[in-house]
Amino acid sequence: MSVHIFVSKFGRVDDEEVQQVVEFIEECYGRLAPHEVELVDLYLFEKSSSVDAFLARESREMGVASTQLNDSFFAMHDAWRGTSRIILCIERLRMLPKLVQEGVIRHEVGHSVLHGELSYYLLSIPPALLDLADRFHFPKEHAFNILYLVSIAVKDYEVSRLLTERGYFDDQFAYVGHILTVSEDEMLSWRISRGNPLAESIYLVSCLKTLSCAVPLISNERFSEKIKRIIRESLYYLPTEHSTMLLDFIADNFSSLGTDTQSNINFITNRAVQQIIEPILIS
Repeated sequence: MSVHIFVSKFGRVDDEEVQQVVEFIEECYGRLAPHEVELVDLYLFEKSSSVDAFLARESREMGVASTQLNDSFFAMHDAWRGTSRIILCIERLRMLPKLVQEGVIRHEVGHSVLHGELSYYLLSIPPALLDLADRFHFPKEHAFNILYLVSIAVKDYEVSRLLTERGYFDDQFAYVGHILTVSEDEMLSWRISRGNPLAESIYLVSCLKTLSCAVPLISNERFSEKIKRIIRESLYYLPTEHSTMLLDFIADNFSSLGTDTQSNINFITNRAVQQIIEPILIS
């Protein structure tokens, strides 16, 4: 069964380029079959300024946390309006190497296959996280932030696992290598967090998003040692005890996840409370 792709263009996006993207996405859906995706909305934005404005407006209208990202934003998937939607920023995608572009787009297609319903975005805070907030007297808003960060990490891991299981290795390795490159903004965020145990723990949980994408590649003989080195190098700016904590966490937890996303989110949240957040808060 073919997937109906409904294209919306914002700005000047060449028709030939649109067709190339659509054919690329169709090939990916074919390889990821069987799945239940029947239709997907594809939004193509010419300029980064227009996509940023669009996401800010969507955030206000839907009453959800802003999905607007920084200058590294190039693609995303959501289902906040009930249907899978893939959003691509052509201006930023063009700045990426071709293999990274392919990895980016396939990653979003993977999300539409695994997380294409609104239920994947409506999350309840697990009791362990609520208990932690009560014991350490931090606002529930921070608990929601932690849950959100964990949910992103879990869903990204599930997508990376699916894509590598279906033979997408080279592009996913290129994609993971790109997102694991540490930016100045990330290092600045860490420096700002230093000395505040809650901020430090939330920052470390945020690192799981990119690290989780890399985990499925570790089991591939061809890429294992390369990806392990890239992971270690991506954490170089953190204190040794924190980088070791993250390395141990991804090694011990992600590979045991099953196929139920909500159960996976609850599991990783509980482990993050036990192995990352609480140890830092009581140190």
